[in-house]
Amino acid sequence: MLDGLPIRWLESCGWLVLSGSADLHSEIRALALSRCDASGAVAYISLAEDYGDALMDDLAELGAPAGYLVDLADQDNNEIHERLSGAGMIVIEAGDDLHRLKRLMTQTVAHAIKEALQDGALVLFEGAAATLAGSYYLDPSGQVASALKIVEEAYVAVDVSSFLETETAQLLFQKRPDAVGVAIDKGSALVLGPNQHIETWGDKQITFSLGDPSRQGQF
Repeated sequence: MLDGLPIRWLESCGWLVLSGSADLHSEIRALALSRCDASGAVAYISLAEDYGDALMDDLAELGAPAGYLVDLADQDNNEIHERLSGAGMIVIEAGDDLHRLKRLMTQTVAHAIKEALQDGALVLFEGAAATLAGSYYLDPSGQVASALKIVEEAYVAVDVSSFLETETAQLLFQKRPDAVGVAIDKGSALVLGPNQHIETWGDKQITFSLGDPSRQGQF
């Protein structure tokens, strides 16, 4: 635990940004661009209905460098790994199908994202996709299952003011009493960087919850 915060994450030279759902009035995307390596390309993963068009258009207007969409369903593993691991910035949105995104997040994808982070990339998990950056998420049957484990022993909930307000909280703490619930409200982002550096962006509405409600805290 660092500075009273009960979370740890993948040690790397890069930046992990966990954001609530997209808000075009928010500064989060612009801040992410200002933090990433401008000489690297932007890799997009999107399951939105428009295949990421709105996301890519907005980032282009904000001055994003050249980028490309990575199709996790159609491209082969070697190409996926190369396009993700070599990016200077990766932006991930789940659309309305978090479970499909989780199915597509194979070991190849997870390894490539972690390799990009270790090489200094910025990875932005936006909206529901941020749930997959933790260690746990709820599978389609409502059971606690493994996520990408970039943030250790954590369940990330987005667009809520407190993790304890979610239906997931009781189930998670029953099955994983040592887990940490992280709530990221819309318009806010939790930023995790090298040397256990932590920042909050946007509205800064980030809440950490443990199994004992009396230990809940806000950063």
